[in-house]
Amino acid sequence: MSQEMRLWTMVLIGWILLIIVVCSFPWWVDAPQWGRVRWIPLLDVVRSPHWLLRDTVANCVLYIPLGFAYTRVRAAHGVTLLCEATIVGLLLSLSCELYQVFSPVRFPSMTDVLMNSIGAFAGASMGGRSAARLERMS
Repeated sequence: MSQEMRLWTMVLIGWILLIIVVCSFPWWVDAPQWGRVRWIPLLDVVRSPHWLLRDTVANCVLYIPLGFAYTRVRAAHGVTLLCEATIVGLLLSLSCELYQVFSPVRFPSMTDVLMNSIGAFAGASMGGRSAARLERMS
């Protein structure tokens, strides 16, 4: 494994850990709060104040580095790479939201899952283009 590949692998793992810490704080659990889950994506943004819109954008931006780093680690290209990165973002996001079901102070939302997946897709798209550009230059 090249030094660059090791670096991107460490970035990817580090970013996944950062996402887990940010999405799971504060660290205490209680009985599941299924009634607090916002099941319909984007409906909570339409009905809520502006801070929720900022939260939605932040969720997207948080996952862009994940998608970007994933493209630098994987050998796949094109649509396969975009799908893989999006699925990784989706699964990580679903895991975080499932944890939040057991948190008495967090509100799990399918909007978060959607925006996180879009962020991972966007990051993978940027990473794929930058990798292609680097290949053309060398």
